[in-house]
Amino acid sequence: MTPRAWRRFGRVAVAAGLAVVAQPPALLAQPPLVVLAETGESRGPVAVLKTHPDGARVASVFARGFPGRMLRLYQLEQAYLARRTGARPEPAYLLLSSRQGGFPVFGFWLGAEDKRHAAYVDLYARGSLTGRFGAMDQIFPHELGHVIVRQLAGEPRRGGSRQMHAVGVRTDPMQAFSEGFAEHFQVMALDDPDADPATAKLLTDPFWRQRAARELAGYRRELSARWAPAASRRMTFPAWFSGNEGVLRYYAVKADLFARDPVLPDRLLRGPDPYAAYLLENILPGEPGGRPKSAARMLSTEGVVATLFWKWATSADLQNRFRDEGFYAQFGTTAADVPPALNVYLKLLHVIHEAKPDTAIGVADAYRRAWPDEAPIIDRLLADVLLGQAPSRAPEIWLTNAAFRVGTTMFDQWRAAPNAHAFDLNAASLVDLVSVPGVDVALARRVLARLPVDRVRDLRSVAGVTPEIERRLEAMAAATAAASADAEEESIGRLPAVLWAYARRAAVIWLLAAAPGILAFRGLAGHRWTRSVLSALAAALVTLAAGWITWPSVTAAAASVVMFGVPGALIARWRRHPWPRTGRTLLAWLAAAVPAWLLLTPLF
Repeated sequence: MTPRAWRRFGRVAVAAGLAVVAQPPALLAQPPLVVLAETGESRGPVAVLKTHPDGARVASVFARGFPGRMLRLYQLEQAYLARRTGARPEPAYLLLSSRQGGFPVFGFWLGAEDKRHAAYVDLYARGSLTGRFGAMDQIFPHELGHVIVRQLAGEPRRGGSRQMHAVGVRTDPMQAFSEGFAEHFQVMALDDPDADPATAKLLTDPFWRQRAARELAGYRRELSARWAPAASRRMTFPAWFSGNEGVLRYYAVKADLFARDPVLPDRLLRGPDPYAAYLLENILPGEPGGRPKSAARMLSTEGVVATLFWKWATSADLQNRFRDEGFYAQFGTTAADVPPALNVYLKLLHVIHEAKPDTAIGVADAYRRAWPDEAPIIDRLLADVLLGQAPSRAPEIWLTNAAFRVGTTMFDQWRAAPNAHAFDLNAASLVDLVSVPGVDVALARRVLARLPVDRVRDLRSVAGVTPEIERRLEAMAAATAAASADAEEESIGRLPAVLWAYARRAAVIWLLAAAPGILAFRGLAGHRWTRSVLSALAAALVTLAAGWITWPSVTAAAASVVMFGVPGALIARWRRHPWPRTGRTLLAWLAAAVPAWLLLTPLF
């Protein structure tokens, strides 16, 4: 899209409240955005909220760039729904709350005013407004996108996945569409020529992209190693992954890297427990030119769906195909008042309301039916994003593998809250298949080559699929049919257990690292037992903390020597202790750090 087109779109957004197009009077009298605060009260299950005392400042930040364009889009969507369904138009609402994360919420009370028909976006009050990957000026459009789709298409259908979503996680087509469509707005917000200067600066600073690449490479190295019981990236995964996911939602989505498989060490696939391979497969993006995933896997991965809708929204061919005046009258506007960048969204919103699709392919199919003259453009977009593959039309065949347990979220690195792994056979990966008892890597590759299938028994023609394996797969399908899948609720409810697992593991590792140090202080420095225990605990704690926070393990090993050993040696010399004793003290601190260093360092 050209800068001129963006500027035109921006002028429309700024003038949103003053537009003189034929919109409902109730909509014209409203501000584009109302910022809310918590009261701590509720009426039944519905929260009672109030206007935020600092709401004008927040609204002014969101009036520029892509958040402002989303507010204009929301106004037009409300006018559309008012004409089509008789729904009462509302401004966009933003709650700055004490709840971490971002959520679309439906129904509230504004003081004594009943707003149970309205929706709002819930964002963490202490989050950054701008200037960070994943700041509010990107997450607000994301969550408002969820609100718009829900208002237009209704409650989404539940998919078969039991895994909490993340940008690279293969879930199911419904969840991937819901999250991928919303995520593409984050790319649009970062690319917007009128973005807040602090946000725009992110794309000119290579630090964030380089840091994400470095941390992901370190994570790959740790999970690929034969020895890494306390490696830093895995032990601190909740602390660094969310920030890096924001970077991936921009760079990896624009490069369509989630359409490609990351390279997995063969050893991880052939071992008795492929969980490390599962984590790498769902967290790491692929490399440019890497092996494409199947189309079914791509369309069940929100990162790929985000790529599709980003390309869709920025397609000049789609932006500049205008419809007749009657179409724009539904939104209370005219074709002359709609810039190309807004035009592409109005067509999408109309299709979503009319056809109520719940998958990316459903949107594409409905769009083709609505405007056949634009169908070739959609086909080219799909071929580009799916790396030349045709969209999958195969049925979903969900299998629940009780023999392979995975965490309910990628944050659950140690499976503190495990679930039986569920996957769609027709969107299966190599890891999914080798996790099935009796299926090795060679057989898994042959099964992948045979997919898609209409039913499990169609795999009989694959060499190596024995009657026993077929029965096992049929039993997995039956287990899925009997199970209830609500990944978001399960994952959120289990997060305390997941975080406690990190704390317990850290405590055990600390004690294990300190135990040899006690002997070092007793034998080398000649300390009493109490002093030896305290010194060893301190040496292990400082070394582990330094390694887990930022430092390389070699540097972390010297931290306790610098922090405690050198001052101790200086004090010993000040007290006129002989040099041999001083040297043994330094050596004891270094020796006490070695066990922690060994636990921190990925080896083999």
